[in-house]
Amino acid sequence: MALEFYNLLKNHLIKDPHHPAIIDGETVITYENFLEQIECFAGGLTDLKLNSKSKLGLLCLNQKEYLVALMGAFLKGITVIPYNFLLKPEDLVYITQDAGIDTIVVDSTFIKPETIPFLKTFRNKIIVGHTDPIELGKNSFKYENFIKNGSRTNSKSRHDRANSIPDIILYTSGTTAKPKGVMLNESQFFANSRDSLTHIPITSDDRVIVALPLFHSFGNIMALMVFMSGGTLILLKQFAPKSILQSIAEHKATILPLVPTIYSFLVDLYARGNYDASSLKYCISGGAALPSALLKKVEETLKVSVIEGYGLTETSPVIAVNTFKDGSIPGSVGPIVPNVEIKIVDEVGKEKLPEEIGEILVRGKTVMQGYWNLSKETAEAITPDGYLKTGDLGHIDKENRLFISAGRKKDLIIRAGENVSPLAIENVLMNHSAIAEVAAVGVPDERAGERVKVCFSLRHGETVTENELKSYCRKKLPTFMIPDYFQLMEELPKNATGKILKTQLKKS
Repeated sequence: MALEFYNLLKNHLIKDPHHPAIIDGETVITYENFLEQIECFAGGLTDLKLNSKSKLGLLCLNQKEYLVALMGAFLKGITVIPYNFLLKPEDLVYITQDAGIDTIVVDSTFIKPETIPFLKTFRNKIIVGHTDPIELGKNSFKYENFIKNGSRTNSKSRHDRANSIPDIILYTSGTTAKPKGVMLNESQFFANSRDSLTHIPITSDDRVIVALPLFHSFGNIMALMVFMSGGTLILLKQFAPKSILQSIAEHKATILPLVPTIYSFLVDLYARGNYDASSLKYCISGGAALPSALLKKVEETLKVSVIEGYGLTETSPVIAVNTFKDGSIPGSVGPIVPNVEIKIVDEVGKEKLPEEIGEILVRGKTVMQGYWNLSKETAEAITPDGYLKTGDLGHIDKENRLFISAGRKKDLIIRAGENVSPLAIENVLMNHSAIAEVAAVGVPDERAGERVKVCFSLRHGETVTENELKSYCRKKLPTFMIPDYFQLMEELPKNATGKILKTQLKKS
């Protein structure tokens, strides 16, 4: 019986029941309130008469109800599936059918005339917000009533779940194919939170902003680490620099986790506005490689260290992260967290020496069970001796720190037989004073196989010509890496976590 987070929250309640656990807009939830709502939600699930294969879907924004439902599902033992609400409608339908979700918690934001037929397909609907449950048909409940009527006494009677069904299934974004469901358990999140806190020791005094989507592994683990430490989680529904800066000032936030592209816009806005970020102690960066020029700019602008880390949904997710003690190490995503093994291998699986670049393989208790209903894909992703193939190219230095040296294997550009690292090009161009964000991609070419195209956007008030950028690259890059084309864009396309969508750039 896995009740790790429930027991942890009980301990926080005993120590300081009135300490804020969550700040959601104008609402402050103490650890006492949080635990009570979790128990009531789990009790409400008991009353739904679920079967052994039932699963709970969460179609929510960054809001307290999401976290109550997540923890309530963990307590009850029912499998939970967070939806990426930015996916196409057909992908949401696919996930629902693939996972077999029969019960949903849905925010009124997502209840529209065109979505009502889809939502009516669920056996049970729990509605957050002002929508009248009648609109979604029978077995529809207002969240407040569901919580109010849920019996705390029934919360600890575990759900009779079919064998081999995990605690949670996190679906990948599906930018190139159908989303894949990553099977994980609460115990893996607990272990990863605990081990990551040895590198970034968040305390009960910390106030951590999470504007990262909670349905994503980065946002999810940051929330769980805050709860493990007994700190305060500040939820933001908008993944927007202005909202983030305002929230730092209003709530005296001490730690800010974001992805690189958002940091780029945030420091520009901070430099132009009158914002108070003096309460910040650390920034944390993940989700994509952080160019050294941007790291330096964030540290100089906000006067804090930026701690970069690396992880995958398939690894619960943190693999490596720099420490608060050592601060930022440009180019490094830090030492490996405890209880995780990695090795760097070549194309045939032979282990590389320190400083040599190869594919990063990961092994440990936090590696996924596999992909839901995809045995072939699972076998392709995990080696017979239990290593997960990450698809990322990196190296280990002599201090045993991990570097993502060349980005994703699939993103490598092969031009006239030469392997061109898009990450190397991007790191150089991010040092250019006019560029706000940049991505290098390969585009088909009959003679060379692929050519290098760079898509970029500009900082506020800046201009630059293609010839100027080519000249800049010639001074900084080897000849075989000089980009062939440059495309100016108002903003580069991104997914829900702010990661640049290179598949779209290849088509543009």
